[in-house]
Amino acid sequence: MLGIAVGSALCQSPPANNPGPVEAELLKPLNIRRLTKGSVLFLRVTRDWNGLGCSLRQGSTLEATVELAELHKGQGASKLALAFNSAQCGGPEMKPMNLLLAAVAEVTGNWQTDLNMMFKMPSTPSFNPRSGGMGTTPASGIDFSSMTPSLQMTSVNHHFPMSAKVQPGDVIGIKGMKLELGTGPKQSSVISTRGRDVTLDAYTQFLLVPSALVFARVDLALHAPADSASLSVLAGPNPVSSAVEAPNDIEACAPPGCAVDLPVTAHELAGPSGMSIAVRPLGYAPRPSMNLEDFTDDDVLAWVGQRQLLFAFNSHRLIRREGVASPNAARRIIRAVLLDTQSRTVVRAVEWETTDMGRYLWPLARHRILVHVGNELRVYGADLEVEQTVPLAGPLAFVRIAPNDELLAVATLRERHSPELHAKIRDELFEEPQEDVEVSILDRDFKVIAQASTVSDLQPPTMLNEGQAVLLAQPNNRYRIALSSWSGKQTTLAHFASLCTPELSSVAPDLLFLLSCSTASDHAEYRVIRTDGKLLMHAEAGPREVGQEIAGSESEAMFAVKEVHTSRDLSRGMDFNGGDFESEELRVYNASSGKRLFAARVDGPTTSHGGFALSPDGAQLAVLTDSEIQFFALPAQ
Repeated sequence: MLGIAVGSALCQSPPANNPGPVEAELLKPLNIRRLTKGSVLFLRVTRDWNGLGCSLRQGSTLEATVELAELHKGQGASKLALAFNSAQCGGPEMKPMNLLLAAVAEVTGNWQTDLNMMFKMPSTPSFNPRSGGMGTTPASGIDFSSMTPSLQMTSVNHHFPMSAKVQPGDVIGIKGMKLELGTGPKQSSVISTRGRDVTLDAYTQFLLVPSALVFARVDLALHAPADSASLSVLAGPNPVSSAVEAPNDIEACAPPGCAVDLPVTAHELAGPSGMSIAVRPLGYAPRPSMNLEDFTDDDVLAWVGQRQLLFAFNSHRLIRREGVASPNAARRIIRAVLLDTQSRTVVRAVEWETTDMGRYLWPLARHRILVHVGNELRVYGADLEVEQTVPLAGPLAFVRIAPNDELLAVATLRERHSPELHAKIRDELFEEPQEDVEVSILDRDFKVIAQASTVSDLQPPTMLNEGQAVLLAQPNNRYRIALSSWSGKQTTLAHFASLCTPELSSVAPDLLFLLSCSTASDHAEYRVIRTDGKLLMHAEAGPREVGQEIAGSESEAMFAVKEVHTSRDLSRGMDFNGGDFESEELRVYNASSGKRLFAARVDGPTTSHGGFALSPDGAQLAVLTDSEIQFFALPAQ
């Protein structure tokens, strides 16, 4: 009778009173040996759903209670009964909602790295071009007065593999596992395996149906409803139009069109820097023994003029937390010291507080910097004078800037959960849960020209002067980089392979920096690519080379690459600390030819991103170590 109640899985359109099943996924691996009766699990909804007085947005939370957890004995079966009794219906709080687990599907493909969903910000004209605003600029040569830019962002997105063959009680792709509907305590469904304990991978897909409809014997189809999201989402691994030029592969790199970045020889290395400034007297106190999963965003160098260098760092001071709504929130006091590089004196020093551990400073054109201070962004010019402020609607998620500063993308977080639910999910996952994100596109005067809402799992956009570079997953660990111009033209720039999720960023003067993992060795490899898809520079790192970064100079058409050398092999994902670092190598290149102009190696590298910067005139390279800022004179091009 229960099978009749669940209904036919072959229906292509459910009855009017049947909203179809809820699609959800596990957020972490499940092992029955870590569960007991009464344990709570959280799942995430993967597709919008509406029915029975409950509206579930994609990303909403479901809560399941373990009603039975039996380990296998000998050849006996292991059994796990899950009762779904509450859901995040239309708001931040959990509400009673009884669901029946109806089907389970395995994790297919590399769902942790495949970028298989695209979100496109709708083009909403909301500005009037004016002189000095978004018009034709020498840097880009693009007339924004006749268009409104739209941004595309990619992410990993999962759905149950629905088809006409899916039946109630199906377990797809998981050998030896069975699912019995409604036979467990409190009408829960029972997952069982014989000869082994029940285990499920993270992102395992579940189909659930409302218990009220099932046990009332209403015909209920296992049918995936059409997406009702208000966002423009393009599903599939290749959402950019196929009507593009023939793809070119960037695996090959041969001079003179591309420079293979060969190891630096002892003859090439520059001697000691001609000038340095001690940083300990400025209050800088690195923590080399702190264990880290990745490089931090604590310390940064940025030029604010030809002879003014800003050194900003986490002062690691104790912070009073009385009256703070979330005492576990990350908080830092940033100390910024403006230095005169000729007289080696302090021009000015300021401090501000941040409530996250992310990046807080971005260089801008015309000798300015953009800084995240409290609940706003500030533009600082010469002598650290505030030129402009941009209020933020919430915690900062990311900032992305085109190399010529014509466009900025700013995203802020909007809490999706109640404080209690947020804490429960964070404690369950040992990481922050997915949140909603408000994205704004700003022009060079920091005026909002477009806005949209999305989710925090989306990768931030990579903006060039001509348009946006989009990273898209292909089968067999391959990826495609597409360029979507601000005028709407779409072209393919490159194809490549990577064993890890690639990282793509833009840098002045107008280049792409691609960091990926070699399919042969799994070591990091990095490439610098022109906006026409031509490979400018390519190198593969060794097992003791980490932390590859790039910095550019628009006016002098050059870029610098940093790489940290370690005392032991550091495989991807391994924890490390400053004691593992031996030295840091800096290399400077011509942005037109890829020719290496300069190389230097320094001791005492820091554990932060952003500890190096090219001067505006291209004459100096400033490098931060754990004890000083070193300055290297660069040769004329």
